[in-house]
Amino acid sequence: MRLLVLIYKELLQFVRNKGLFIFVIYLFTADLYIAANGIDLTLKNAKFYVVDEDMTVISRQMISEFTKPWFNFQGYLQNKNKMENLLMRDMAVGVIIIPEEFSKNIKSGKTPEIAMFINGTESTSGYLFSGYSTRIINNFVINYAGKTDSARDPPVINVRERVLYNPNADSRIFMTITELFSVITLLALILPASAITREKENGNIEMIIISPLKMQEFLLSKIIAMSLITIAGTTAATYLVIEGILDVSFEGSFILFLLLTIFYVFTASGISMLISSISKNMLQVSQITIMVLLPMLFLSGSWTPYESMPAVFQKLTYISPLKYYLEGSFDVILKGLGFSYIFTDFIGIIVLGIPTFIVGAYFLVKRI
Repeated sequence: MRLLVLIYKELLQFVRNKGLFIFVIYLFTADLYIAANGIDLTLKNAKFYVVDEDMTVISRQMISEFTKPWFNFQGYLQNKNKMENLLMRDMAVGVIIIPEEFSKNIKSGKTPEIAMFINGTESTSGYLFSGYSTRIINNFVINYAGKTDSARDPPVINVRERVLYNPNADSRIFMTITELFSVITLLALILPASAITREKENGNIEMIIISPLKMQEFLLSKIIAMSLITIAGTTAATYLVIEGILDVSFEGSFILFLLLTIFYVFTASGISMLISSISKNMLQVSQITIMVLLPMLFLSGSWTPYESMPAVFQKLTYISPLKYYLEGSFDVILKGLGFSYIFTDFIGIIVLGIPTFIVGAYFLVKRI
């Protein structure tokens, strides 16, 4: 009964702390919306110019394939002299150069060559522009060659692709869910640590030690109350923002996802206690949280695919609880898989969580 009263007190203090209360609401609402709409991994309105040395109907037809909203054709350049100046001033993502005998080579069945100059300072846009442009040009050449009698080796391969779990390849889905996981991780680390450290700053620890209150009750009230806030925010964000506003379909069981979240928050709370055990004030809590949070995000596979990491870092990913949480949650949310498929992710979180929680509680009690 005393523990329930302490949990209620912590929740009441959280609501009265208007700055922290607004910050948490922002993370579970506006931050997710900004991540979905402000960060786009698809090409949109890419400005480009063309140097058309061929000046034929065929070359103009090919350029007409570069349509909006993916491309934003700015016009033709008379020569290559202005090209470098435009790219240097970031007035274009790329410049396409069509050689003189472009149409002639297509009609004769030869392989035409086209040059593309990409603005490397905008690495993501440049990479996407190159990929999109290459695909458009190849399709145009293949289709045109297939219509002419001069094509000696017409294409016979018809590739049909089907994107599973995200049919429209909408990057908003990935960005929104990944940002939600980052928010959960941040709050699971910083809320319990800040609640405990605030008691240190206010000089209340000495009063708690001499009071009838047990240290276990004091710590559990902080951990449980802050975890409830994170879990409640996750629930509200899933229904109101992700499904409601952003219209992202939740394919699997929300109860299963929530259960996985509870285990993950439990694991992160152990790390949070370690943070509070070595922190003397709120500034140190913030600094150490960032030091812990960034490696967790890097090693989770959300920022860099697991296969792209060096061999050493691939092995280190297994000590990041976020890796198991991310993989299991994506399987539930997008693929609709059940417990039997994500059982190993539960095991990974629990195996890391139990010793982390015990060690965190031990060092925190010892330092207090």
